[in-house]
Amino acid sequence: LWSLKDNGIIDRAMVSFSITSKDMNEKPYALFGGYNSSQIVGGASGLKTFKNFQNWLGTWALEGQGMYYGAKPMQQPGQDTSYPAIIDTGSSQLSIPPDVFEKIRAEWQTALPDLDCKTDKTFCHITKPCEEVASKVKPVGFQMSDYVFEINPEQYLYKSDEGKCYFVIHKCRLPGKNANLFLIGDAFLRHFYSVYDFDKDQV
Repeated sequence: LWSLKDNGIIDRAMVSFSITSKDMNEKPYALFGGYNSSQIVGGASGLKTFKNFQNWLGTWALEGQGMYYGAKPMQQPGQDTSYPAIIDTGSSQLSIPPDVFEKIRAEWQTALPDLDCKTDKTFCHITKPCEEVASKVKPVGFQMSDYVFEINPEQYLYKSDEGKCYFVIHKCRLPGKNANLFLIGDAFLRHFYSVYDFDKDQV
């Protein structure tokens, strides 16, 4: 990216991504040197910026301050420990720290007693249509860098070919201190247009 700027090909060291999927009837793309304001609610003036949250991995991140299940806090902003929310456009992950996951899993289990979080080593699932499951669970909010990003049940549920409904939000299973990370991959990013400004070190 810096080479493109140094050689005058782009004016700004910036890249933006629209990460979509076939069921959204849109094509994913990356734009180097700027962003597409038509992808942003309110145009360029609606672009929200966040300072890159420094972390030991040296990657793009926001500060993972809190999580909500509906209006109920799973992680209290300003009280519980903040964790780096690593932004990874090359991953399908949407994993959260184990202590936060166990709280939200308990909420799902209350709403869906047949929920299976043991058979599959990564994802909770249930043998019911996702449309039915979505009506029984609540939106999940991620508070990152003082802003709450909310995704609806339809956005964090995945229908498999075997007739099972999978929950794409799962427990981070990385070893050591990396276990306490939010890994924000395309399961989350596909619902938001993201811009990475290397000149200003902000997202």
